[in-house]
Amino acid sequence: MFGLSDLKRVLSKLGTPEHPRAERRPAAGLAALYGPDPALTPAGIKDISSTGIYLRTEKLLRTGELVTLILQELGEPESTADLQISLQARVARQGEDGIGLSFVLPPGMNTDLWALLMQNIVTLTEQSQVAELFRTLRTVFFLCRLCQAEAEPAILLLSGELPADRTATLVRIALGAENLLAAEPDADRMRVHPGLLVNILSEGSWVPDEVTEQLWAGLLASSCSAEAPDDSHQILVDLLGHLTPVQSSIFVHACERTLTSAAEPGSSGPGSIVLSPQEMIDLTGVFDHYRNATDLAYLFNLGLVQNVFDFTSYHAVDSFDITPTALGIELYRRCHGLRGKLEPHLVESANTHLANFLPAPQPAGGDTQTPPSLLSTPD
Repeated sequence: MFGLSDLKRVLSKLGTPEHPRAERRPAAGLAALYGPDPALTPAGIKDISSTGIYLRTEKLLRTGELVTLILQELGEPESTADLQISLQARVARQGEDGIGLSFVLPPGMNTDLWALLMQNIVTLTEQSQVAELFRTLRTVFFLCRLCQAEAEPAILLLSGELPADRTATLVRIALGAENLLAAEPDADRMRVHPGLLVNILSEGSWVPDEVTEQLWAGLLASSCSAEAPDDSHQILVDLLGHLTPVQSSIFVHACERTLTSAAEPGSSGPGSIVLSPQEMIDLTGVFDHYRNATDLAYLFNLGLVQNVFDFTSYHAVDSFDITPTALGIELYRRCHGLRGKLEPHLVESANTHLANFLPAPQPAGGDTQTPPSLLSTPD
C-alpha cells in the first residue's frame, strides 16, 4: 500500500544511480487521451509500466512522433483536472490493435519516484488514495515544470517531513497556482526562483483557512515569469507569512473595498474604509471588539493598514478603520496576478515594518492568537 514512508524512501534517493525495472501492469482503472494537443483521441489501456504505455486504438501515429498523453481515472469527467496527469510521450511501436508509447518525463522528474507513483495509481483501489496520488503526481509535475532540474528541494517537501495536513495544504496551493497559470498565454514557459518556490510552499503550508491559502496560491502564480525568475517576492512571502485567518479576512476585505471604490465611475479616489462593530463581527466571526482591534493593530504594525486602533481610550468601540496602505494594496495585487519588480519604496516600507517583528507565527487550525510583543507601534 502506498504511504508517505514509501514516498520518503524514494525521495531520499534523489541523485543516486537509478535502476528502473519496467514491469508491465494492467490499468483497469485508468483511461487515456492522446494525440497532438488539443486534438486528443480517447483510447483504452492494455498495459502500463514506468517507461511506457500500450494503447488500444485504431488511430495510428508515426513511430517517433511526440504526442500529448493524458491519464485519468476511468469514468471521471475530463474537466476534473486534479484527477488527470498530462505528459509528453513518443510513439515507440505499432501493434495489431494499437500503439506503444514511451513516456517523456519532464526535466527534474526522478524516474524512481515516477515508477512508485505510477505503480500505486495502477494497483490501488481506494478512491481517496488514488485521488491523493493523482494530486501528488500533478504537484510534482508542476514543480518540475517551474524549476526543471532545480525542483528537487521543493519536491522533497512532499517526502513526509511535513505533517499530513501541511502536505495537503501545500498540494492545494501548488495546484491552485497551476490553475491560475493555465489561463496565461505563455504558461508552459513560466518559471520561478527555486528558493522562492520552497519558501512559498513551506510558509504557505501552515495556513488553516481557504482565504489565506488562496492568497498563497496567487502569490506563487505571480512569482512565476517567462523571463529569468528572481526572488524579489521574498519580502511579500515574509509579510504574508505573518497573517492569521482573521487578519487575512480583514486585509482582503479592506483591499477589495478600496479597489472597487477606486474603479467606480466618477470616483475621486479610494476613501477610508470604516466598519461598524457589527460589520467587524460579521467579517471576522469574533465578538470581542478588543480582539478585533488587536488583529487590526497587528495589520498596522505590518504596514498593511493605515491607522492603528486607539487602545488608550476608555470609550466604547464605535468603529474600525481598516483602510489599506499602498503596501497592503500591492501585496493584495501580487496575490492576484500582478507581476514585475516591486517599487523600491515599498520594499523599504516592508523591511521597516518587518524589522519590528519576531519570526512569523506558525498558526494551528483556528488559532488566531496574536503575540502581545507584536502590538507595539513601529518607530
